[in-house]
Amino acid sequence: MNRLFLALKAQLNDYGSLQSDFLSSTDGRWVADENLHITLCYFGDNYSVDELLQALPQIVKKLEPLTLTSLGYFENNHILYAKVKSKELEKLHDSICTLFSLPNKELFIPHVTLIRIKDFHNKKAFRQMLKKYKGQKLGRTDTTFELINSHLSPDGARYESIKRFES
Repeated sequence: MNRLFLALKAQLNDYGSLQSDFLSSTDGRWVADENLHITLCYFGDNYSVDELLQALPQIVKKLEPLTLTSLGYFENNHILYAKVKSKELEKLHDSICTLFSLPNKELFIPHVTLIRIKDFHNKKAFRQMLKKYKGQKLGRTDTTFELINSHLSPDGARYESIKRFES
Protein backbone atom coordinates (compact mmCIF):
# COMPACT_ATOMS: atom_id res chain seq x y z
CA MET A 1 0.00 0.00 0.00
CA ASN A 2 1.35 3.40 -0.97
CA ARG A 3 1.37 6.28 1.48
CA LEU A 4 2.25 8.99 -1.04
CA PHE A 5 2.53 12.67 -0.22
CA LEU A 6 4.00 15.86 -1.64
CA ALA A 7 6.44 17.53 0.74
CA LEU A 8 8.81 20.41 1.16
CA LYS A 9 11.85 19.34 3.20
CA ALA A 10 12.89 21.50 6.15
CA GLN A 11 16.02 22.09 8.22
CA LEU A 12 16.19 23.49 11.74
CA ASN A 13 19.10 25.64 12.84
CA ASP A 14 19.67 23.84 16.14
CA TYR A 15 17.29 20.90 16.41
CA GLY A 16 19.33 19.28 19.19
CA SER A 17 18.99 22.30 21.49
CA LEU A 18 15.27 22.52 20.79
CA GLN A 19 14.86 18.85 21.71
CA SER A 20 16.87 19.38 24.91
CA ASP A 21 14.69 22.34 25.87
CA PHE A 22 11.58 20.12 25.85
CA LEU A 23 13.19 17.01 27.35
CA SER A 24 12.12 17.74 30.94
CA SER A 25 8.52 18.63 30.06
CA THR A 26 7.53 16.04 27.43
CA ASP A 27 7.86 12.44 26.40
CA GLY A 28 7.40 11.25 22.83
CA ARG A 29 9.11 10.37 19.58
CA TRP A 30 10.96 13.19 17.83
CA VAL A 31 10.96 13.22 14.05
CA ALA A 32 14.40 12.34 12.68
CA ASP A 33 16.28 15.35 11.33
CA GLU A 34 16.33 13.93 7.79
CA ASN A 35 12.53 13.46 7.86
CA LEU A 36 11.57 17.04 8.75
CA HIS A 37 9.13 18.38 6.15
CA ILE A 38 5.91 20.23 5.41
CA THR A 39 3.26 17.95 3.93
CA LEU A 40 1.61 19.92 1.17
CA CYS A 41 -0.85 17.19 0.10
CA TYR A 42 -1.40 13.61 1.16
CA PHE A 43 -2.44 11.27 -1.65
CA GLY A 44 -2.26 7.94 0.17
CA ASP A 45 -2.92 5.19 -2.32
CA ASN A 46 -5.68 7.06 -4.17
CA TYR A 47 -3.37 7.74 -7.13
CA SER A 48 -0.58 5.78 -8.75
CA VAL A 49 2.95 7.11 -8.83
CA ASP A 50 2.64 7.44 -12.63
CA GLU A 51 -0.53 9.55 -12.35
CA LEU A 52 1.14 11.87 -9.87
CA LEU A 53 4.35 12.14 -11.89
CA GLN A 54 2.35 13.09 -14.94
CA ALA A 55 0.22 15.79 -13.30
CA LEU A 56 2.39 17.35 -10.59
CA PRO A 57 5.12 18.91 -12.78
CA GLN A 58 2.46 21.06 -14.43
CA ILE A 59 1.47 22.68 -11.15
CA VAL A 60 4.44 22.40 -8.74
CA LYS A 61 7.06 25.10 -9.09
CA LYS A 62 10.24 25.91 -7.20
CA LEU A 63 9.74 28.26 -4.23
CA GLU A 64 11.97 30.66 -2.40
CA PRO A 65 13.06 29.19 0.97
CA LEU A 66 10.45 29.78 3.66
CA THR A 67 11.45 30.69 7.21
CA LEU A 68 10.26 28.55 10.11
CA THR A 69 9.25 30.90 12.91
CA SER A 70 7.87 30.03 16.31
CA LEU A 71 6.48 26.80 17.61
CA GLY A 72 2.89 25.66 17.88
CA TYR A 73 1.00 22.82 19.47
CA PHE A 74 -1.95 20.88 18.03
CA GLU A 75 -3.90 19.85 21.14
CA ASN A 76 -6.15 17.35 19.35
CA ASN A 77 -3.29 15.08 18.21
CA HIS A 78 -0.54 16.20 20.64
CA ILE A 79 1.91 17.49 18.03
CA LEU A 80 4.58 20.11 18.64
CA TYR A 81 5.44 21.81 15.36
CA ALA A 82 7.46 24.59 13.74
CA LYS A 83 5.32 27.25 12.08
CA VAL A 84 5.66 28.68 8.61
CA LYS A 85 3.47 31.31 6.99
CA SER A 86 3.09 31.37 3.23
CA LYS A 87 0.09 32.43 1.17
CA GLU A 88 1.84 30.93 -1.88
CA LEU A 89 2.03 27.54 -0.18
CA GLU A 90 -1.64 27.75 0.85
CA LYS A 91 -2.68 28.58 -2.73
CA LEU A 92 -0.61 25.71 -4.11
CA HIS A 93 -2.19 23.34 -1.60
CA ASP A 94 -5.68 24.44 -2.68
CA SER A 95 -4.77 24.08 -6.38
CA ILE A 96 -3.45 20.54 -5.91
CA CYS A 97 -6.47 19.52 -3.82
CA THR A 98 -8.74 20.81 -6.59
CA LEU A 99 -6.73 19.14 -9.37
CA PHE A 100 -6.80 15.75 -7.64
CA SER A 101 -10.29 16.11 -6.09
CA LEU A 102 -8.80 15.68 -2.63
CA PRO A 103 -11.03 16.45 0.34
CA ASN A 104 -10.18 19.88 1.67
CA LYS A 105 -12.22 19.65 4.89
CA GLU A 106 -9.86 21.28 7.33
CA LEU A 107 -7.96 24.53 7.22
CA PHE A 108 -4.48 23.90 5.80
CA ILE A 109 -1.88 24.92 8.37
CA PRO A 110 1.62 24.63 6.88
CA HIS A 111 3.86 23.19 9.59
CA VAL A 112 6.80 20.92 10.31
CA THR A 113 5.93 18.19 12.83
CA LEU A 114 8.68 17.87 15.44
CA ILE A 115 7.29 15.45 18.02
CA ARG A 116 4.09 13.56 18.74
CA ILE A 117 3.84 13.95 22.50
CA LYS A 118 2.86 10.80 24.40
CA ASP A 119 2.92 12.36 27.85
CA PHE A 120 3.69 15.58 29.69
CA HIS A 121 6.06 15.62 32.65
CA ASN A 122 5.34 19.30 33.25
CA LYS A 123 2.70 21.05 31.13
CA LYS A 124 3.45 24.47 32.66
CA ALA A 125 7.14 24.18 31.69
CA PHE A 126 6.04 23.08 28.21
CA ARG A 127 3.87 26.20 27.79
CA GLN A 128 6.72 28.43 29.02
CA MET A 129 9.09 26.84 26.51
CA LEU A 130 6.58 27.52 23.70
CA LYS A 131 6.62 31.19 24.71
CA LYS A 132 10.44 31.21 24.68
CA TYR A 133 10.40 30.25 21.00
CA LYS A 134 7.72 32.76 19.97
CA GLY A 135 8.94 34.79 17.00
CA GLN A 136 12.31 33.02 16.80
CA LYS A 137 13.69 32.01 13.44
CA LEU A 138 14.13 28.27 13.79
CA GLY A 139 15.17 27.22 10.30
CA ARG A 140 14.02 27.15 6.71
CA THR A 141 12.48 25.00 4.04
CA ASP A 142 14.00 23.61 0.90
CA THR A 143 13.05 25.22 -2.41
CA THR A 144 11.92 22.10 -4.29
CA PHE A 145 9.06 19.73 -3.60
CA GLU A 146 9.39 15.96 -3.39
CA LEU A 147 6.95 13.16 -3.99
CA ILE A 148 7.55 10.77 -1.08
CA ASN A 149 6.31 7.32 -0.14
CA SER A 150 6.13 6.65 3.59
CA HIS A 151 6.73 3.12 4.89
CA LEU A 152 5.61 2.50 8.47
CA SER A 153 7.49 0.28 10.89
CA PRO A 154 7.67 -0.12 14.68
CA ASP A 155 10.77 2.11 14.60
CA GLY A 156 8.86 4.94 12.89
CA ALA A 157 8.33 6.06 9.33
CA ARG A 158 10.93 5.51 6.62
CA TYR A 159 10.64 7.91 3.69
CA GLU A 160 11.44 7.00 0.11
CA SER A 161 11.91 9.98 -2.19
CA ILE A 162 10.37 9.17 -5.54
CA LYS A 163 10.90 12.45 -7.41
CA ARG A 164 12.18 15.97 -6.75
CA PHE A 165 10.40 18.63 -8.77
CA GLU A 166 13.16 21.02 -9.78
CA SER A 167 12.57 23.89 -12.19
